[in-house]
Amino acid sequence: MTLTSAKVQTSYRILHVHVDDDSAMGARFRQLGFVPGITLSCEALAPLLKHPLLVRVRGMQVALSLHEAQLIQVEAL
Repeated sequence: MTLTSAKVQTSYRILHVHVDDDSAMGARFRQLGFVPGITLSCEALAPLLKHPLLVRVRGMQVALSLHEAQLIQVEAL
């Protein structure tokens, strides 16, 4: 499943990030800690037009757009 299916107050393990490692998006994800094996939790879903997600990864909160969340494959813990 992808992060777009995440439920609030639930923890997940990142399985794969579907971006090119040489791309700017791949570098951004790595810098923020979105790498396979890392655990994250879904903190909130915003009811806005683009449905951003607020996730906690490595102790920091990160807002992701729906498009970004679709690139992250996770499994529930």
